[in-house]
Parts: sequence; structure tokens; C-alpha cells
Amino acid sequence: MMYEPQDIEQHFDTATIGYLQRKNTGGISGQKGTRYEDYFAIYKLATMAPGVLENGLPVHFLSQTLAFVDDLVIDIPSEPLQHYQLKNSSNVSWASGSHSIQDDFANQNYANQVILKRDSEICLVVSDQACSVRLTKRVPSYIQQFSQVIYFPHSTITGLLEQVSSFRVAVTYLSAFQEPAPDKLEYTAKALLGAWINASSNVSGQDLLTQAQKQTPQYIRSFKFSLALESEVENILSHIEDFKYNLAKGFLHWDYADGLQSGTQPYSIETEEFRRLQERIKDCHPTTFEELENLL
Repeated sequence: MMYEPQDIEQHFDTATIGYLQRKNTGGISGQKGTRYEDYFAIYKLATMAPGVLENGLPVHFLSQTLAFVDDLVIDIPSEPLQHYQLKNSSNVSWASGSHSIQDDFANQNYANQVILKRDSEICLVVSDQACSVRLTKRVPSYIQQFSQVIYFPHSTITGLLEQVSSFRVAVTYLSAFQEPAPDKLEYTAKALLGAWINASSNVSGQDLLTQAQKQTPQYIRSFKFSLALESEVENILSHIEDFKYNLAKGFLHWDYADGLQSGTQPYSIETEEFRRLQERIKDCHPTTFEELENLL
């Protein structure tokens, strides 16, 4: 929860507390299976993953929290709070309704400033491209400084991977495979989705990625960047004729006779399953691909 009710009452009024609580309760009850919001959340998670894994970016993802703009909140300390309101409709306007989007945006920015002492970046995410263009041209002047409109298509995971290039690039980075086929990319994205759906309403990016990685079979890369096979195993594999291999993203990828056969081990080098594989290779000491194939 971003704010306590007394914080809202101090800077707004009792009626506003009731509005936010109803908004929050309705969002929680309708959250499960709300795929548009879920897909956008994993899109943001995927695109931020390099920063999380390589630079330790301390990002937290909040959903359906007590806030004016509450579909998704991304919190990176020392940076403006990112709020996202998602609308899967072509009929969206800034001013309609008793609690309009423009008023929610203005109140959200004010609440962040006076209660949390934080700046804001508040985004209206819509699934209709023409609507996004129209809304961008009509951002009310009093919220322009901290507001923007984002177009994000409403589609299946397969469709999003085809349509949103930044999502495809981000999921490729997270994939255990070097050049993942479309089905492998889809499995990777679904692992992220499963982790997100089962997460709490306030969860770190690192925890989300770790939960996605734990799914079986593994489709998410290793999070360590300095991994190597045991030297004895490397020596054995290097002497097998026409056999090539590399260790990328923590997974063993191999090729025999220039593509006659190829594959990727289904478990990362960090797992007990891979440790046992290395022990089998050392014990059997294969000298031909036929002997090795029985172990892979």
C-alpha cells in the first residue's frame, strides 16, 4: 500500500478515502485474468530485466494498490514514481465521468508530492492506436508536465511478440536459448506471466524473474554471467570429433556434424541435474558422439 488512509484524509477528504478504497477493492476482485494489464506488466518487467540482472536495479512492481492511478506502479528509489492506467477501449477521454482520468492524474501527482515527496511519471496506456494519437494531442495543460499516453496493443502473447519489437528483444534476452524459435519465446513470456499472476501486489523485479526461472522446464536464462564447465568435462567434449558446444546464458548448447543434430540441455549449469550430467560424462568418458548422445 502506497498510502495510509489518514494520509489521504489529511491532504484530501474522507470521501476521497472511500473512492480509493472502492477503486482498490474493485481492482483486486477483477484482477485475476485481466490479461491486458497482465501483459503490459510483463512487458515492463522484460524490458527492465537487463537493468535488474546486470546492474542490480532495485525496482518494485505494485498492482491495485491504494492510489488514484493504480493498475501498475513501478517504484525505483530516487526516480519519479511511474503510474500506469490501462484502458482496453477505443472510447477513452480525459474528462468523462465523475472521477475523470485527468483528475485522477492530477490527484496522483499531488499525493506523491505532498505525502511521499516524490515526482511522478503518469501514463495512460490504451490499446487503440488512433485513440492514443487523439489523447496525446489533448493532454490537459495542467497535467502535461507529468503525463503521457502510450499505445500498447491488446493481443495474445504470440501477437505481442510479433507486433512489439521491444518486447521480442527483451524476451529474447531472457530466453535460455541463443536464437530462440517463436515457440521458445512464447514459453519464456508465459513463464514471466505465471510469475506475475502468482505474485503479491508489491514485488521486486528480481523476485519476479527468480520465480519465472524456477518453472519447469526452464526457459529463463541464468542470472550469473561467469559460468564454466568443469575442466575435465571441457577436455572430454573438445576431443569428440565433429562435436561443437558453447555455454551461453548458463545453458549448454551443442551441435554435431554441422547441424546434423543439435540441442540445448534443458537444465542450467547451476542445477543439480546439470551437476549429475557432468558426473556421468566424467565417469563414462565418451570418445565419440554416439557414446556422448546416450548421456545428453
